[in-house]
Order: sequence, then structure tokens, then C-alpha cells
Amino acid sequence: MSEHTLTHVDAPAHMSMGKEHIHEIPLEKLIGPVVVLNVKRKVAMVQEYGVSIKDLFDWERQFGRIPNGAAVIMNSGWDRRYPHPYAVFNTRNISDINTYRVPSWTFQAADWLLTNRRVIAIGVDTPSVDFFTGKTLPVHRRIFRDSVIALEGVANLDSLPPHGATIYIPALKLYQGSGSPTRIFATFPKC
Repeated sequence: MSEHTLTHVDAPAHMSMGKEHIHEIPLEKLIGPVVVLNVKRKVAMVQEYGVSIKDLFDWERQFGRIPNGAAVIMNSGWDRRYPHPYAVFNTRNISDINTYRVPSWTFQAADWLLTNRRVIAIGVDTPSVDFFTGKTLPVHRRIFRDSVIALEGVANLDSLPPHGATIYIPALKLYQGSGSPTRIFATFPKC
């Protein structure tokens, strides 16, 4: 099994020399409040939708400031496409990464979030926090520059409230690993 399969965490060392490997990520960076950004309606209209700064402002206008130490995760409804690779990558040619079409984060939104809020993770329910249309992976690079982790392939986000839950990211402590499969879970008070 690969470190970067299905639901997994990317450590900063995934793309950044001299940054933390998965075994070096402290436990306090794997537990925190979770913010769920619901963009399912937008993805229904544009499958390659990118989370925008406006989405972050809209979330904060409705629910309040994104808390320090939060994991902020896009919910596009994509998790229901698993485990079918052609559906997951939204392609007819699974062998050509350039044909993958999935929703993700824009660089601008990730940069704003990392510059203006202290978060522990940025995540998606798709295979990548970046679009597959380029080779530079700017969102990954921006996230890792701040020693923040990326969460990819996160499932069951519909069962979480937009705020008020606590996320747990039990990553395997793989020595020198650039990531780890994980069975992410969350707890929240019953209303």
C-alpha cells in the first residue's frame, strides 16, 4: 500500500526538502477543530470547482471566524465516487493524469487561509488539494511552506456539522515517510 492512497495525509516532506516527515509531525498537529466547507452545489455546476477566498468569507460570515488550530476541509460530495477510479478522477483515461478533472482548492484561497488563519491542515474529499492540470502543484507547495499537512480523500463529510466537531488524524508513524494512510474520524456534541 502506498503512503498516498485513498484517505491519507501528506506531510510537508512530500514536496519540501528539510520539512517534517510524517513521523516528525507532533500529535497536537493531528487533532483540532474541523471546518467543513460545503461546495457541493458549486461542484454540481462546475466539476473542476476551486474553493475560493469568497467561500472562506461566506463560511466565516455564517459561522464565525475559522478557529486557530483547525483543519479546513472541502466537501464537494466527491467521496461517493469511491472506489471507482474512473469516477474518482473524472476521466475516461485513467493512465493519463492530464485528463483528471476534480474539484480542489485554488492557490489564492489556500494562501489567504494560511496567511490569515492558523490552521493545522487543509483538506479535500477528492484525490488532491491541487488540480491535476499542471505539474507545479502550487497548493501543495504553499501548504508545506508553512509546515501544514494536507488531507486527501477524506470521506463521510456529510455526517459532520460545518463547525463544532473535533478531528482526529491517526497517521501511521512511518519513519522518513512523506505521508500516511489514515482513518480520520471526528467527534461532536449531540444537539
